[in-house]
Amino acid sequence: AFSRPAQIIGGDYFDFFHFKSGAHGFAIADVSGHGFSSSLLMSSLQTALHTISAETDSVAEVIQRINKYFLHNVNLTTFLTLFVGKYEPDRHRLTYSNAGHNPPLLYHRNGKASFNWLNPTGAAVGLTEDYNLGTGLVVLQPQDVLLLYTDGVTELMNPSQEFFGSDRLAELIATNATLPAQELVSALRRGLDDFHQSDGLTDDVTMVAVKAMN
Repeated sequence: AFSRPAQIIGGDYFDFFHFKSGAHGFAIADVSGHGFSSSLLMSSLQTALHTISAETDSVAEVIQRINKYFLHNVNLTTFLTLFVGKYEPDRHRLTYSNAGHNPPLLYHRNGKASFNWLNPTGAAVGLTEDYNLGTGLVVLQPQDVLLLYTDGVTELMNPSQEFFGSDRLAELIATNATLPAQELVSALRRGLDDFHQSDGLTDDVTMVAVKAMN
């Protein structure tokens, strides 16, 4: 994983945890805006996420309860996007809910290489009281690569005012998919730096790479 705020502190968040059954959980989130107030919201999200996930095995229930908590207890005046995944190693199953977040990229290497974008299954957190959220299910094959990221990655701009975009991101994943997850993130960082050609950021940048083992 890698995270770099646009300011001293940021509004991006990623985490690893366990569900009630012991299944592996991971999340990535992005609050509208950045800076100190966004960072405080992410601290509240971390507390809620760890508390709720320990009480259920449903990714949708986790986000639905977080939505209710933020609306009634945090007095949320903005919104946040949130992706929560649950991985069961014995069955190689990834169950996920995506509350308005940038679609994570799943790259299948076995056979004919292909991409699968894990698109939103519901609205962002904090927008509505009447909150319905779907779930998705994918089976991970050995050496599959899953990349979670915030919009600071795809909306990064070069000196010509071009966005980095999802196509460049997919190309970088395909080119470096044989690398271990840590080295893959390093390669993505170099690709972003080469494209951006500047030390300053206008938005927080966060990436989490997950690689399925044999």
